[in-house]
Amino acid sequence: MALAMTASSLAVAADIEGYKEILAISITDMNMVSAVECNAGRAVRLVSFGGSCDNGYFKGSVLPGALDRQKDDNGISTLSARYTLSGVDSRGDSCRIFIENEAVQGSPYSLPKVFTDSKALSFMNTADLIGYIDSEGDFTIRIYAPETGIPVSMEKIMIPGDHGLLAATLEKPVLKAGEKCPMVIICHGFGGNRNDGFIGDLGRQLAAKGIATLRFDFNGHGESEGLFKEMTVPNEVADAKCVYQYVSSLPFVDTDRIALLGHSQGGVVAAMTAGELGHDRVKAAVLMASAAVLRDDCIRGNTFGKFYDPLNPPQEGVDLGGGKILGQEYIRTAFDLPIYETAGRYHGKACVIHGTGDRVVPYTYGIRFSDLWPASEYHSMPGFDHGFGPDPQKAVDIAVDFLTRSLL
Repeated sequence: MALAMTASSLAVAADIEGYKEILAISITDMNMVSAVECNAGRAVRLVSFGGSCDNGYFKGSVLPGALDRQKDDNGISTLSARYTLSGVDSRGDSCRIFIENEAVQGSPYSLPKVFTDSKALSFMNTADLIGYIDSEGDFTIRIYAPETGIPVSMEKIMIPGDHGLLAATLEKPVLKAGEKCPMVIICHGFGGNRNDGFIGDLGRQLAAKGIATLRFDFNGHGESEGLFKEMTVPNEVADAKCVYQYVSSLPFVDTDRIALLGHSQGGVVAAMTAGELGHDRVKAAVLMASAAVLRDDCIRGNTFGKFYDPLNPPQEGVDLGGGKILGQEYIRTAFDLPIYETAGRYHGKACVIHGTGDRVVPYTYGIRFSDLWPASEYHSMPGFDHGFGPDPQKAVDIAVDFLTRSLL
C-alpha cells in the first residue's frame, strides 16, 4: 500500500489493515516548558515528557530532553515531537531509538522517522512508518510498519572459512525473544560475490517472508580473505560447510529447516554440500543454472575461451582476464570432480531452475540434476540466459515460492 500525505488516506492505512504495531510508547510526566499565546486561536507550546515502551520489539524508556511542539493555528492542532528511547531490542542488545514524529495537520496520525543503532531493528531506519496518537486511556504513541513484508534486520559479519575469513551478510526477520526461523545459505557463482545481481534480491525477499538468509563471498572473492588463484570447488564446498556450521550455532535458527541455494558454480557447491551433509541436515536445495559443465570444461582444457593443457596445467595458472587467474589446483581438482556422485547422496526436497537460452551452462546439465534427485521439481525457463535475463525476478520468484513452501 503506498503511503499518501493526507489525513484521510492515513486514516485508512493505519486502521490498521496491512500494518503491524512495532512500538507503543506510553507517555507520562508531561510538563509545560514554555508557551506563546496569540489571538485568533493561534498558540505554540513546548512540552517536555517522559515515557516507556515494552513490547516484543523493544523495552526501554524515554531519555530526558524529550520535547513536543504543540501548535494551534485557527483551530487546527499539530504536534511535532523529538525524543530518544534507550533500552534493549528484541535480541537483548542495548540500543537507542531516536524518533522524529511529525503529526499530520488536524489528524491523530503522523509520519514518524526513526533512527536506531539496533541491528535487530535496523528495518525501522528505512521503513515507511505510520504513527497514531492514542488518547483513549493512557496517552500512547503507536508506531506501525507495513506488513507487505516482515520487518527485516541486516548485519555484516565475518565467518572463519577454509582459506581465511568469509565476508557475509545476514538478513533475518525481526523475531521475538526465543523465536526461531528457517535459514537459507546462498552461494554465488564463479568470480562473483554475495551482492551480485539477484543474489542480494534473494536474501532480502526471503527474509521478508520470514526466512533468514546468509549470503557470503567464497574465499578469494568479494570481501573475503584468500586468493582467487587458490580457489577450488572442493575448498568452496569446505567454505559452505563452515557457513552451515556457523548458522547451525545461531540461537534463532531452526536447525531442522536449513536450506542451500546456489547459482552457477555456487549451484555445484550447494549440490555437493547437500550430498555431503545429507537430507537429515539440509531440508531443501535450490540450484539455479548450476554449472556442472565446469568439469567438462576442464577436461577439454577450455574455460571461458581460454585454452590450456588439462593433463599438465600451467603452474602459473590461466589468465582469464580482469585480474582473475584460474589456478593450477582448480583445474586438477575439477578434472575428476565427483559432482553428480556426491550430489546424488542427497535425497531431500530440491528445486532446479535453468534457462534454455543459457550459453554458459547448457540447460541439459540442469535436467541431469533433476533426474538425479527424484524428489526435485524442475523449472525450465524458455530463452532465459545464464543470469536469467531478460527478467531475473522470475527465477527469484520461483526460488522464493519453493523455499516458502518447503520451509514455512
